Amino acid sequence: MPVNTVPPELIPVPSTAHSPNSDLPVIAFREALIDRAIEGAFASVYTSEWPRGGHWKISREQLTATPHYHATTHEAYTVLKGSGTYLLGKSPLDPDADAQGNPVGVNFVARAEDVFIFPAGVTHFVTDTEDDHKIIGYYSLNDRNSLEEPYDIEYALDSVEETDRMREKCRQVPLPVHDPIYGKEGPLLSAWKRDG
Repeated sequence: MPVNTVPPELIPVPSTAHSPNSDLPVIAFREALIDRAIEGAFASVYTSEWPRGGHWKISREQLTATPHYHATTHEAYTVLKGSGTYLLGKSPLDPDADAQGNPVGVNFVARAEDVFIFPAGVTHFVTDTEDDHKIIGYYSLNDRNSLEEPYDIEYALDSVEETDRMREKCRQVPLPVHDPIYGKEGPLLSAWKRDG
């Protein structure tokens, strides 16, 4: 398998009034890919649960992404080239700082050879790139999506009440059976657990 066995980096993304986010952390496997040119980094045995959803190249000149999240699936990315800075967990309706003056949202940088996984509900968008950031997305297949429509797009522009409803919808997305690169024994399965 074209990966290094590396421990996961767990990144909590707190909920806000207008972004559901998740009680599950974002997971990053730093420098997990051995060969940057390998696009099929997820072993074929797991692709039935994590089918490929898209291949994107994002340059600084192309930064037109809108903050969004997915309410029907978890998503994973392999970084083939460059780096991307993502703002996680902040709706355009949320203030830039909380009542204590702390920034709202989490800055996350993904670099070549990283693999990272967003749980359903985490609002995200790319704010900066270097060296033509190139990624491949994979989406967990479950009873709420399909191969034809692997993901939905929500723009985190709802009222507080609707965001609470969407938070619960995101929480109902089934947990994966396989870690997308390490399989049934992978660290995602122990990092993503829920009571009840």
